[in-house]
Amino acid sequence: MKTFQLVFLSAVLLIAMPRLSGMSETEPVSSEVSERILNLIFSKGPEIYIKYRGVESIRKEHHQEFEPQTNALKSTSEITSHRKDYFYEQPEIEVLSLKKDGTDMNPSKHRIWKTMPIYPVFDEQGLENYELKITDKKKIDERECYRIQVIPRKETSRHFKGNIYCTVDKLETVFTEGTVAKLDFPLKEFYMELRTMLINDVPVLQSGTVKVRVRVPIFYPDTLIVSTITVVECKLIEQNKKAR
Repeated sequence: MKTFQLVFLSAVLLIAMPRLSGMSETEPVSSEVSERILNLIFSKGPEIYIKYRGVESIRKEHHQEFEPQTNALKSTSEITSHRKDYFYEQPEIEVLSLKKDGTDMNPSKHRIWKTMPIYPVFDEQGLENYELKITDKKKIDERECYRIQVIPRKETSRHFKGNIYCTVDKLETVFTEGTVAKLDFPLKEFYMELRTMLINDVPVLQSGTVKVRVRVPIFYPDTLIVSTITVVECKLIEQNKKAR
């Protein structure tokens, strides 16, 4: 059987990171402060999507497949891939290497099911796609952050649902946790926690964890897949320019 991967995340969210230690108690934020901070974010956010088309990266992933009922480990895979993740188009993905259960395999044995990217939260259509509210502040790794609650205005698999954390001092996105508004076939569960880094002042995926549960009758049994992601190399793809 081929190894399996569902591709939901591109550089599209530009907002994400695995759950961090040292998260402090919450501190409420008033509606007036929430509105002011969100206006500041949207004064700069849309420029990213005008200037850049997406993100090109080399990514290493460690996949563990579990039997959902017993939590028994079924297999492990290590994948290195070259990706071009676009903000509004399907990603381009080339698997460079594949190791399954400790054995090197032909990269073509790795099955990739692509999906369209999640709608960005902070582009020009962000407020049409999402209801946003800064609910409170937390310290994450000793950095004080606003928590932005993201509520999708439509129940689709391209709408994000969860929380985004950005620093109080620089409004730099550092942490995202959540799912999608609707689980399309073959998904039964989906949850992500991702970390970002800055490239040319643009936050892009650095590392994270994604959990999906899938079932495709006959072709793929009910399976929980836990993927740990590390980005090795990364650069932005400018508009009207193709990455090499």
